[in-house]
Amino acid sequence: MNTFTLTRRKLLASGAAGGMIAMIGPRFAAAQDAERHTLRVGMSGFPPAIDPVLYTHTATRRLAPQIFDTLVAYDQTPAMNLRPGLAERWERTDDRSVKLFLRQGVTFHDGGAFTAEDVTFSLSPQHLLGPDMAGKATAMETLETIDSVEVIDPHTVIVRAKGSDALLEKRLASWGAEIVSKAAFDAAGSWDAWNTAPIGTGPYRIVSQTLDQEVTLISHDAYWRGLPPPYAGIEFRIIPETASRMNALAAGEVDIITDIAPDMFPQIENHPDLEVAGGPVANIRALVIDTTDPILGKVGVRRALSLAIDRKALVQALWGDRLTIPNGYQLSSFGDAYIEDFPQPAYDPELARQLLAEAGYAGETITYKLLNNYYPNQVSGAQVMVEMWKAVGLNVELQMMENFGQIQTSPVHAIYDSSNTATIPDPLGFPWRIFGPSGQNVRLGLWRNEEYFALGEKLKVTVDVESRRSIIRRMLEIVDREDPPVVILHGSGQFYGKRKDVAWVAGQTLDLDFGPFNAASVQN
Repeated sequence: MNTFTLTRRKLLASGAAGGMIAMIGPRFAAAQDAERHTLRVGMSGFPPAIDPVLYTHTATRRLAPQIFDTLVAYDQTPAMNLRPGLAERWERTDDRSVKLFLRQGVTFHDGGAFTAEDVTFSLSPQHLLGPDMAGKATAMETLETIDSVEVIDPHTVIVRAKGSDALLEKRLASWGAEIVSKAAFDAAGSWDAWNTAPIGTGPYRIVSQTLDQEVTLISHDAYWRGLPPPYAGIEFRIIPETASRMNALAAGEVDIITDIAPDMFPQIENHPDLEVAGGPVANIRALVIDTTDPILGKVGVRRALSLAIDRKALVQALWGDRLTIPNGYQLSSFGDAYIEDFPQPAYDPELARQLLAEAGYAGETITYKLLNNYYPNQVSGAQVMVEMWKAVGLNVELQMMENFGQIQTSPVHAIYDSSNTATIPDPLGFPWRIFGPSGQNVRLGLWRNEEYFALGEKLKVTVDVESRRSIIRRMLEIVDREDPPVVILHGSGQFYGKRKDVAWVAGQTLDLDFGPFNAASVQN
């Protein structure tokens, strides 16, 4: 039985990784020539699994682009345009089907040839649904509409959706759509064994992983782009404490560190050899609202919580004005699905006071369940907002919690911090993920809106651009004003400290890309 139980003990005791090091050690040493060195990355957390169908965990996403490729890919510019990946081209055959012409001569890390069989397996329930096909994998958030893959020949496939799907190409470029080796998966024999060293076609292949310490990759010199990857290898070193990561960067022990807070920017920028990289990403920070609470169930109270926040002041004070304020719960990378004239969340203390009076709010305590800086500047941001709320008459009390499990224990009867990443640059890959009938806010019993659910189901099968835009606008109005499930705060950012002599450009998502498609590599 292929139950996924890759425990700490199993990983520490696994002989597979050690055997791999012994087998490829000489090649690893030979690859480190004068032109390419091993990149050292100080990362905040260890990935719960390497195969990206299982988790959208940040650490997993930071490894995935190094090891795997998708059939279609995003160019990681603000527009998030599609570009060829393992499919050198594709064409629509109808509203629910895409025909993809696969690259020939592509090899997996173990030397096996990439063919249509690997596409069929990677996008099959056997892989996408995770261990025992239990459906606990996260890939189905993105790929739930895929119905089948028809093999035309070893290098041509047709991917079909269950119904009309305007987003099928984007789904094939998104999280969970990475292509793996069917032969290597079958040879592994279990999900546990597979996740010690999964096989993809990406620019780097895994050498070893030591729980909570490191994940080491080496260059896949046979990478299909025709150029060797920029680095001989990559060492992801797990350094949980922010100060320790900063010290390692300053001491030259690592080349890049992840997850730096704004108060570290001056320290990095004042160092002659270091700089801050990164910026806004496809993610929105918000406060989740339990609308079943007697007070928070009142729309006027929820709107007042939003109207009382001066977001521009918040972003300027806490983030050095480096983050954006979105036009509703959407991102500009949505292309035709972006409603550009939809307004930003308003700052209107007078209207907030008016709505509170109309709602009959009499100063009852609203609980804000808070973690200790799970998100950068989380506590200081909460303290600032409490004062803004107090100014309009809202009585919000901070309650410190240890983890999300505590926060989300029913009944929640509170507001709490959250963030959401767009797995597809479209509303169906963003607000729908958490506000749809299978989304977290709904699963936790915090919010329901039947009109919103019906609109989302209609959006899934609507292809016409203007018809989609009309549906999306109405969905935005529900979330923003008529029945808000969250208070939008601001766009999120991913910031890194790096050595100036490292040629690397951060992308638009949580993913890290150190391969030849990174903007810095393309420019060079």
